[in-house]
Amino acid sequence: MAAKRKVRAVGYARRSTDMQERSIPDQKAYVQRWAEEHGYTIRRWFTDDAVSGTSTKGREAFERFIHDAENSRDFDAVLCYDISRFSRGGTNEIGYYLYRLEQAGVRVIFCAEALPDDDGGELLLGVKSWQAHQYSVKLSRDCIRGAVSSITVKRSAPGGRAPYGYDKRFLTADGQVLRTIRYLPDGRKREFDAQGRHVRFIPGSEGVGKVKSDVVRYVPGDPQYVKTVRRIFEMCCQGYGFRCTAIALNDDGIPSPTGGRWNHRQVKLMLTNPVYRGALCYNKTSQAKIHGIAADGRPRTRQGKGTERNSRDRWLVVEDVHEPLVSKEVFEKARAEMACRRDAKGEARPTHRYLLSGLLKCTHCRLNFWGAILTLYPKNARRRYYVDAGYRKYGPKVCKSTSIQAEPLDRWVLGKVREVILADAEGTQAAVDAFVKAVMAKQKRGADTSAIEKELAAVNRRIKTTVAMLADHDLADMDELKVALVDLKRQRELLEARKEKAAGKKGERLDEAALRKWAMEKLDRLGEALDGNLSPLETRRLVHSYVSHIDIDPYACTGTMFMVPDALAALEAESIRRVNVSSRRLPWCVSNQLGT
Repeated sequence: MAAKRKVRAVGYARRSTDMQERSIPDQKAYVQRWAEEHGYTIRRWFTDDAVSGTSTKGREAFERFIHDAENSRDFDAVLCYDISRFSRGGTNEIGYYLYRLEQAGVRVIFCAEALPDDDGGELLLGVKSWQAHQYSVKLSRDCIRGAVSSITVKRSAPGGRAPYGYDKRFLTADGQVLRTIRYLPDGRKREFDAQGRHVRFIPGSEGVGKVKSDVVRYVPGDPQYVKTVRRIFEMCCQGYGFRCTAIALNDDGIPSPTGGRWNHRQVKLMLTNPVYRGALCYNKTSQAKIHGIAADGRPRTRQGKGTERNSRDRWLVVEDVHEPLVSKEVFEKARAEMACRRDAKGEARPTHRYLLSGLLKCTHCRLNFWGAILTLYPKNARRRYYVDAGYRKYGPKVCKSTSIQAEPLDRWVLGKVREVILADAEGTQAAVDAFVKAVMAKQKRGADTSAIEKELAAVNRRIKTTVAMLADHDLADMDELKVALVDLKRQRELLEARKEKAAGKKGERLDEAALRKWAMEKLDRLGEALDGNLSPLETRRLVHSYVSHIDIDPYACTGTMFMVPDALAALEAESIRRVNVSSRRLPWCVSNQLGT
């Protein structure tokens, strides 16, 4: 009697995390026994190791056996331990792939489920598919609750790589140091014991496990990395943008967090990360497939797939958890500089800009003059010029071709600023006296926050109106309203910070001697700029503080500069950090005959 021919089959196994050490061997052993008992021969295995089953994305082995079944099929069945190992994507996803396999002539058997081959089995398949998906939904909610509790209650750092400049220190529940992990640019991790002695290097593919009761803190790491972080914040406070900062770091040969070259995005993420002021920050991005995290820390169903950046109002921030690498004052100053640069757009670019960029305006076409390098023939000499944007952009019908040599005009402007602000020593001293007297008198009156409160109330009303509009699902521009709401909340944060700062100043008492010293240093710094002892960036910022604008008449070949009239106005301009101060008092004008 001929032996019964065995059914050709392949096996599929999957485990969700590499913490389930025996999951895949156990699945294979169970399925192998079942196949031998029921007349199946397993030709090969398809295995997805440490991959979630909530979606087929990223499951290479799963996609491969589906492809093999529909193309060069050499098997008639797929054996899998149970439905949850096949997929946790829900009834729709499981039904979709089962239908594709059925159309290819391949049967899927869940060995541990024992589903009958009738209508009842089809019903049970749908129920168990739903149960498999619901398990993932519940697990997602539980994981979010645990992660949020760990951040907000235990004040323990989240998983993943430590921010650049920090190491991760593992502590017991009572604060005893267990070990410290330093993340290296090549992906490896360096482990130190409780006394700070080197223990081992951990390969990049190997995780860093911890006991559930352990508390993780960020601590300052490699001193060179810490120095680089502080340098980035200092450059931002000085007015340098993300790209210019990255270029400076690359020029100095400083490796980025990944060991390569710096880019503007790495610099931006660092400057906006509250971790550097000593705070834990969580939920900056959403990567989960089922739930995201709402602003109050509760799970919310995700609408999209893949990684998305969350708005700032959804970040979970816990202040004063670990040692900061920069002070809160420096962090907020950097944030304010970034806001100023964003509002100023291209005019805030600190490098390769001309001293008078943004100040020169044509009286005929009312457009600014651009900085440009022109080639002079026949010697092919290249020189810096200010050129009329009206002619350059639109041609002779709009304005006359006008170009002014940059270096002579820059020297003339700097000389006039010196003449007006610093020429009279007695007048300068009197200006300092008047400035100190005015500030001390204002201090006695106290800070007035009524204007800020009025503006804050208006923003709050707009927020309430926008929230009410978002509740109306018939509106077509929901995304636009959400963006507007985020902007309004950011305005409210800035106004509340201004109000708090202004209210705090009521209790502060300025020292008259310190204020006088500050005023003299500011005027001395102006002198250094005029003597060419400061960087181009600092010199340009000072000139823009004291010069309102310069009108150029291209037909008369003349120019008129409008600026603050004296040292007192200059000090007042510095104290309030205003660029255009001509509206505060009548500007002082100087004229010059320009060669075009």
